[in-house]
Amino acid sequence: MRRALIIANEAYADPQFASLPGTVADADSLREVLENPAIGAFDDVRVLRNRTVHDVGRAVAVFFHNTEPDDLLLLHISAHGLKDAAGDLFFAARDSEHDSHLIRATALSAADIRHEMADSRAKQIVVLLDCCYSGAFARDERARGAHDADLTGPFRGRGHVVITSCAGTELSFERDGQGVFTRAVVDGLRTGRADRNGDGIVDTDELYRYVDERVHEVSRRQRPTLSVHRKQGVIRVAWAGREPPPPPPPDDGPLHRLRRLVAAVTPHPATRGALPRRVVVPILAVWALLCASAGYSGPVAAVGADCFLPPQVRVATSAAGLEPYREVADAFERWSARQHRGCPLARLHLYPAAADDVRAGIGADWDSSGAPGRRYLQDVGPHPDLWLPESAVDVTRLGPAGAGVVDEVNEIAASPLVLGVPQAQVAAGGAVEAARRMGRTWRELFRDAAGATAEPVISGGEGVVRADPAVSAPARLATYALYGDERGLASASTARQDVERWVDEALDAGSYPIGDDLAVLCRQRTRATAPAGGAGVRTPAVVLTEQALVRYNQGRPLGAGCPAQQPPPAAERLQAFYPSDSPLLFLTVARLRWPTAVQSPAVRAAAATFARWLVHEEAGQQALLRVGLRPPGVTATTPVVRANGALFDWPFARVRPLRELVAKEQDRVREVYRRAHRPGRVLVALDASGSMRAPSEDRRRSRFEVAVDGVGRSLERVGGRDEFGLRTFSTVAANAKPIVPIGPTGATVAGTLRAAVARIRPSGDTPLHQTIRQGVAQLRGGGGDPLRALVVVTDGQDTSGRPPPTVAELSGVRLYVLAVGEADCAGSPLDRLAQGTGGDCYDTRTDRLDPTLDRLFTALWKGAD
Repeated sequence: MRRALIIANEAYADPQFASLPGTVADADSLREVLENPAIGAFDDVRVLRNRTVHDVGRAVAVFFHNTEPDDLLLLHISAHGLKDAAGDLFFAARDSEHDSHLIRATALSAADIRHEMADSRAKQIVVLLDCCYSGAFARDERARGAHDADLTGPFRGRGHVVITSCAGTELSFERDGQGVFTRAVVDGLRTGRADRNGDGIVDTDELYRYVDERVHEVSRRQRPTLSVHRKQGVIRVAWAGREPPPPPPPDDGPLHRLRRLVAAVTPHPATRGALPRRVVVPILAVWALLCASAGYSGPVAAVGADCFLPPQVRVATSAAGLEPYREVADAFERWSARQHRGCPLARLHLYPAAADDVRAGIGADWDSSGAPGRRYLQDVGPHPDLWLPESAVDVTRLGPAGAGVVDEVNEIAASPLVLGVPQAQVAAGGAVEAARRMGRTWRELFRDAAGATAEPVISGGEGVVRADPAVSAPARLATYALYGDERGLASASTARQDVERWVDEALDAGSYPIGDDLAVLCRQRTRATAPAGGAGVRTPAVVLTEQALVRYNQGRPLGAGCPAQQPPPAAERLQAFYPSDSPLLFLTVARLRWPTAVQSPAVRAAAATFARWLVHEEAGQQALLRVGLRPPGVTATTPVVRANGALFDWPFARVRPLRELVAKEQDRVREVYRRAHRPGRVLVALDASGSMRAPSEDRRRSRFEVAVDGVGRSLERVGGRDEFGLRTFSTVAANAKPIVPIGPTGATVAGTLRAAVARIRPSGDTPLHQTIRQGVAQLRGGGGDPLRALVVVTDGQDTSGRPPPTVAELSGVRLYVLAVGEADCAGSPLDRLAQGTGGDCYDTRTDRLDPTLDRLFTALWKGAD
């Protein structure tokens, strides 16, 4: 169901609040396009005008509470935005009072709205705020310091998008009787011009980009903002309407615009009297001076208007680089503002994108038409103007495909690879200091940490964990050193015996995920900061970059999916050991050139300015230092210091080649790793209860049919040593049976699977907890030491009334849950259970199952012949 709540407040009891007549027009015009079946097609649109704070607060609570997971909720607020003495954001209602000490008691709190959003079952929520200081709504959701609770945690697995009319310190303007921001929203939807990629729908990203440009044209002192929380795929706001826009008012030149200005400052006949000439003339004079000095965009053309809303530069980066590069981007905006009288040269929009996706998008000119199943704008992000990849090799892999798009590539920093050892496991004495300063090889340090040497400098033998080298460049580079010797890379059997079996034991013992560096570090932080019987849990050593180690010890954010955000206890702080034979991770910035239709000259120039700032400006190099990187030729300082586990004087005056592995070397180690990795034993449990008979999002197939097709396609990734099984579950006996027994797959398995489930008609209830217990028992059978994983696809909650299994009951098996339809991961016991086993829970949609299954089985299935 598509539902909207529009809150518009024009009149206020407190005379300190100016009336906002434009809010009425805002509400009426927005309601019109949302209710239009050819545009918004919203099932329910409710408008609240000039209500009390009690009425508004109650309406918001009811709006977010009475929801279903598949609902799309749109909240629009057009009112005065206020900040109290603590800087918290509030929205004024009819009975709100302006005094700062009464705001909290008489106005609607942004924090209360965010709380209702977090508790809502709806997985798609869009918030449009046309209020002063509205940009603070999204910023307040983030922790203010290293020791604050991470308030983004409630958004895990949900699709929340907030578009605001201005930044946190800016005002929001009306023009010609309507809010500038809301008029742009309505125009973009009504005319269809917000449909930037021409696919017939207007999603949240397209709407933001359109509104950003329109507001820029009208009001240079207003800066819309976009905040996205765990959005999967696209959120469709409307279908692309094609109604002709109303004609613009006639413009007869400066004289006509001057007449309009006089009319704007002259009261209407309904007021108490006309302003005297001695008042109007000074107003006009002051207004003209303000236009000339501040670039105000009113009825008369502004001077230097671009200063107030600089071009937006789109920056793609890795998931691990997102948080630190955001800090660097903020530093650039502050620096450029200081250089240009308070006006930043660019606004940087950063988003995470996998290197493989960016390369594929560049090779296809970001055009999805020739690649079935690839939707770059929707699934990856907008055309990137800059790319900050995880490693320099990510760009060199482009080859000729990037010749027409990649404009320039420059090195900006490096980060050495280290073994991070918890302080409690670092032995005392001079041998330790020598070992930390490139005194030992990766192999020697690894054997120490794994407890395989007689006199280790790393005591405790808690093992070593590492990210998946298939998705992590740092893990790949360290694995190259672990596998290699003077004769080259070891065989797969030797790599398995000497390295991988030790890593697997540590991963399993601590229920670490099979994933990227952020996932592994998040688990490390969770274990290090969680008490166990009054004492901290002993954690293993970690393969990571120096930058990641420093930020981990600082308690810096590890992404929205990792709620814990505080430094580890002293005994669990990681100490960096620098191996003598480690390759180096180089970081680059790549400038990309797109057609003018998607990258204006102003954007191109702003992107080049930011890239030059990173490479050549001292301020840029200092910003990189502050996030734990090492710019070339610059001596490391805080935070790369001993207090944060690092040794600033690396490489310790030693002469050694500092290089990153070329693409061919990385490919070779990836192949050896794939063959050395243990096989996967995966059982898929597919919900066959009655709710799975409901139509999927594409309306052509049921949820059950879509899930079966997705699982069938995932079999293309199975290795020769991997095992697969599938069973369905329901309270109806005919729908609860093994379909494919667990075992090696053959060429005909996919066809057998589809033929067997074709006879199943989903019905009955959902014995979810019983199914998990039964699946775990099945997976424990068989010989060998495979990676055991239970993958549950369900659209409901358990109906058996039995308690959920505990993590101990699932020992040795990783649980993965794909929640579709009414099922919900965020904050659920099932989510905590899955993560406690080293698995995960994914809030998804049936029409987006394929990408989720693809990522999941790529991690689980590596059992090559």
